[in-house]
Amino acid sequence: KLVVATGHFHVPAVPEFEGINTFPGEVLHAHDFRGAERFAGKRLLMIGSSYSAEDIGMQAHKMGAASITMSYRTHPMGYHWPWNTVERPLVTRFEGNTAYFRDGTQDEFDAVVLCTGYQHKYPFLPSELSLSSPNVLYPANLYKGVVWQQNTNLFYLGAQDQYYTFNMFDAQAWFARDVMTGVITLPDYDKREADIEVWLERQAALPDHDAEAEFQTDYVRELIDATDYPSFDLDAVCQLFKDWMHNKHVDILGYRDAQH
Repeated sequence: KLVVATGHFHVPAVPEFEGINTFPGEVLHAHDFRGAERFAGKRLLMIGSSYSAEDIGMQAHKMGAASITMSYRTHPMGYHWPWNTVERPLVTRFEGNTAYFRDGTQDEFDAVVLCTGYQHKYPFLPSELSLSSPNVLYPANLYKGVVWQQNTNLFYLGAQDQYYTFNMFDAQAWFARDVMTGVITLPDYDKREADIEVWLERQAALPDHDAEAEFQTDYVRELIDATDYPSFDLDAVCQLFKDWMHNKHVDILGYRDAQH
């Protein structure tokens, strides 16, 4: 039996942008960010539109960045940004310290932070056992998000995108434990595959963040129901996630004040 519990936020995904090698300022990935003081007085370009971009961008605002530009690939985050923060479509190329955007606009910058996510990398595993997936709530090839479909002696913990964190990891560990000890008997390959497909189809139809939180709540509930993991008020936790997302849209700088 093998349990892979290394997480998936340690190998940065670094996309290529034409001409970025000509950029004279600092270029770093969010993985290497240690503080926003270095961006005081600078024109900062954030590439990416998820938690790292909003967090680092707002820290830079508080630390006195001259301007912050958020460059998104698909959809803008759409928050009520402070006065010196704007959103632009994806960068298409760089020429020196000038970045050109997909909407035809351009601007000059002093520093670039790549908030472009992470890769699933498991260099200690052969390719036939290694999960290859984007950062999604339900990766393919994992029964109950845990058991490797092609070899049921292999278990992944925490391999999905996350609203829930440690209590989900715990519930996954309980499930893996019960499979390994024989308390849970796995169904055959076809039944496992059918179960995976149900989750994947539901995932593909998720319309918004609220639905994503509900999706992962149902997933954690299913793990808890299958084991003796101590239950808790999942519906209340799910509502907290929804409130958190709503509060960010009301006040991106002060939303943490509303959390409980």
